[in-house]
Amino acid sequence: MFRPLRNILPAVHAVRAVCLLICLALSPAVFGATADSDCRRLKDSCALATSSSDHRAALLAGKRLQKEADRANDSYYLAYALYYQGISNVILGNSAIGKSQLDKALELAEKADDDTLRLSIINGFGIYEANVHVNYTRAQQHFYRSLEYAVKIGDPLRQALIECNLAEIASIRRDTTGLKYARNCYNWGTANSNAHVSFTGAYHCANLYNIAGDHAAALRYIREADRISQRENYAERAAVYNLYASIYASTGHNAEALEYIRKAVTHASGAQGATLPEIYRNYAHILADLGRTAESDRMIQRGMEISDSLQIISSVAAFLEQKALNLERRGDYRRALEAYKAYKQSCDSSYAERQEQQINELRVRYDIDKREHEADIHRLLLRDEKRKTTILLTVLASVTLILLILGRYYWRQKRLYRKIVISNRESLAREEALMARVASLTPSCAESNDAAERSILHSEDLFARLSQLMEQEKIYRDSNLTRDRLAELLGTNRTYLTQIITQHSGKGYYQFINSYRIKEAVKILSDPANSSYPLKALAADLGFKSMTTFYKTFQETVGMTPSMYRDTASSI
Repeated sequence: MFRPLRNILPAVHAVRAVCLLICLALSPAVFGATADSDCRRLKDSCALATSSSDHRAALLAGKRLQKEADRANDSYYLAYALYYQGISNVILGNSAIGKSQLDKALELAEKADDDTLRLSIINGFGIYEANVHVNYTRAQQHFYRSLEYAVKIGDPLRQALIECNLAEIASIRRDTTGLKYARNCYNWGTANSNAHVSFTGAYHCANLYNIAGDHAAALRYIREADRISQRENYAERAAVYNLYASIYASTGHNAEALEYIRKAVTHASGAQGATLPEIYRNYAHILADLGRTAESDRMIQRGMEISDSLQIISSVAAFLEQKALNLERRGDYRRALEAYKAYKQSCDSSYAERQEQQINELRVRYDIDKREHEADIHRLLLRDEKRKTTILLTVLASVTLILLILGRYYWRQKRLYRKIVISNRESLAREEALMARVASLTPSCAESNDAAERSILHSEDLFARLSQLMEQEKIYRDSNLTRDRLAELLGTNRTYLTQIITQHSGKGYYQFINSYRIKEAVKILSDPANSSYPLKALAADLGFKSMTTFYKTFQETVGMTPSMYRDTASSI
């Protein structure tokens, strides 16, 4: 008995096929100089086929574009023709031809100094490194270089697509930190109604959440990717079904997993080269979990044949590992040991090569980390500047609005204060005229024998004498004036005095006394000649025991403070 080790090489997931296929979308569909209409039409056809993930159609359109470009002797369109063909061949498994075409396209892009084409080709080199050499660190380096060009030309679409490729590399390495790239891609695509970017971002989110063990989130995103792919009629369906199967298998729902992996096999004719071995490896794993090891062995054999024909060496170890497990489950330990040895040899055959790669990867990894750190700092600085600008504009707008409101309020208050002062002046003038007229009249009244009438007359006479004390003798100026003392001056008692005041003025004792004090204060303050009269002295002269009482009473009665009243009166 033995327990086979897990594959030490990064597994090639079906998601690679879907993610890396989007590189073609990086190639511009409508950029470029004015050229022959046939070349422009064929170039657009290449981009359209790419956006729908139909790489075989893109390859055919690229060949026709090359013929037209050669006929017109147009190096611009020739570069795009070679690019489309090169990247299509890489994804479809014709890596040597594809690499040669990408090299030629890059030469033309350098001569033309075309950053848009240059970034697409460099992105294609990253895909080549990931698919053919399984050198994911080198692939990342190409993607970051491509991302720099995308930032340079200010193209957020290409930035999003390159981030999808970075998420793909993270998926292959089972590195869930790539979720930030996948979510950026999905969010940008959704915000900008770009189905292709939304699909790719959703697919990567599903795969990375599945790796992270969050199967609910993985199902949510793969359903979104499936919905988009069906709506847009994308040619690549096998990878979507394969990921469905992986998610269900991870949760132990093997019946559902088997249903989806069969769908993936049905659509295998339209799948990309890197997707096929993964479909059969996944199929073999699901059948083995269901106890159908004989069928699992057939899927292993089929997958290894495909890996050999497409020269996808990285998939072989995973098939040999599954084969060893199947033999162990059947109790055939001798053959299981042989399969395990073959699995170890497959892993070890690339060990020396990977050791050499790792020496270079240390430097490349450092460079990538540095670039990513600088990019994060740049994004944070931009975000901080935008936030500061937004806050500043908000504060300025708020201050301006507050000043406008305060200015309007101040203007309205000034108008109100002017009306109050003018109204009081007019009222004082009318009152003085009325008092002069009353004084010129000789009062006469007949003696009455009716007791009730005499009582009323006595009440009116008492209030008249009280008014005389207030208006002529101004006894309210005495701050020590009490109710008892005032009643004594009138020859009555405090109870009857209170009753008389309430009956004739509708006020209480203190309200009645203070009304005369405020009335005189208004008269004094209305006269600009009294502008230098200290308010504290005025309050004391009018009988107020404190400035607080004076201010409060004046504000309640007049509607403004004494100082504001005087300032307003002086300005009229």
